[in-house]
Amino acid sequence: MWKALGFFLVYLALTTALSVGPVLSGPVINEFMPGPGSDWDGDFDFDSRDDEWVEIANTGSTTIDLDMCRLLNGAARRPVYGFAGALEPGGFRCVYGSDALLWQSENGAGSVGLSLNNSGDILWLVTVDAGDTTVIDSIEYTSAGVGPDVSTGRLPDGGPWTVFDHFADRGGTGLDPTPSGSNSASAPPHIVEVARAPLHPSGEDSVLITVTAGDADGVTRALLAFDINLEDGEELPMSLISGTADLGTWGFTILPCDVGDTVHYRVTVEDGAGGVTRSPWQGYRVMQCSLAVRINEILADPPAGIGGDANRDGVRDASDDEFVEIRNCGAAAVDMCGWMLRDDSKVRHVFEDGVVVAPGEFVTVFGGGNPTGFSGKVYTASTGSLGLLNSGDDISLLDGGAGLIDSHSYATEGGRDESMVRYPDCADYWTLPSEFGSGAPFSPHEPNDPQSALTGSTWGGIKALYR
Repeated sequence: MWKALGFFLVYLALTTALSVGPVLSGPVINEFMPGPGSDWDGDFDFDSRDDEWVEIANTGSTTIDLDMCRLLNGAARRPVYGFAGALEPGGFRCVYGSDALLWQSENGAGSVGLSLNNSGDILWLVTVDAGDTTVIDSIEYTSAGVGPDVSTGRLPDGGPWTVFDHFADRGGTGLDPTPSGSNSASAPPHIVEVARAPLHPSGEDSVLITVTAGDADGVTRALLAFDINLEDGEELPMSLISGTADLGTWGFTILPCDVGDTVHYRVTVEDGAGGVTRSPWQGYRVMQCSLAVRINEILADPPAGIGGDANRDGVRDASDDEFVEIRNCGAAAVDMCGWMLRDDSKVRHVFEDGVVVAPGEFVTVFGGGNPTGFSGKVYTASTGSLGLLNSGDDISLLDGGAGLIDSHSYATEGGRDESMVRYPDCADYWTLPSEFGSGAPFSPHEPNDPQSALTGSTWGGIKALYR
């Protein structure tokens, strides 16, 4: 269990603001990424907090015991991760935001992740022994070196700082970030995104599987492995449909399948230097009709006072004013009879017969109370509550056969006195109203701040700071 420290600081090495210096020997902060724009921790689910990372390296000649080593963040030197085990000479250890969250949960140290601020911050690598804290290495950075998928690292390992920006704004020209590897070595290809269209195909739909990937050495080929109902598996080459070999999008079209068929697929990307990256297996079930229904807004933590009266019944209630908003983002009406909303523990609402949602229409489910002043499809949870946890939960929309239509997992951003939204409506990006300048903390059963000048493309380059 981490306890409060009376910091007795002995500065063995201190780097400042990307200064140039000699190659350091021993454990050092070797590379870090404050502003991820895609998946980096390997779960192929982008999260601006979970996908931050810090890499340390052993540039010395002897094995290092890491059991007393800690990563600290900010001028207040808040502990965000504790290492364990040994690090051999020339070895690397990469800590992701998701790793930091797990360590913090297990050690009672809050739930902030690595908390690397895009506006600038300080990272500290220290040892803790008998209440004394010794600084081994530190780095203070500014916003100038922060961008989507841009890392800052020492080149060579332990040496002066430089920027690795090959994926910056999806078109940088520099080096590839190298988490868990030498900054002087060739990185394996980075998969920015694997997507399919349509997301929920019908028996009449061909399905385009795409992978956006890049590598400074160039992607030599992308392959799609897929099977239908776990039979007749194939692995076939994908074609470059946009961009270039160093950063582009490859695609392969799977022909229509029968209603009820299940298709599983995985993408493999190779570069010219022997690097290989594979996505996890994904899949879809062929529907009777094509669907484009999405969870569009979630309020787990209604603000205090009457301002938190989201259901407009005149009473602010922490349970009744929770809500989940759904929108039909497609071009065809969808019958939601028998569909379900569930959280991480159980089904919270079942839609009854007659809930047919037109294109663009909203469906909103409140935790309870007496929703007032809404028109259209507004309901209260059929089980009596939504039970949305402020500290984090998994919200899923399922069809009548318990097939997954859409889902969203959130963490402590759920406890910020405002809703979590797709912005703009139906987009791939989740954020908070305060992050794009909305004056309203929530907007049930209506568009998410239609007055904002931001668009989906501009928001794609902005990091949602879930602190």
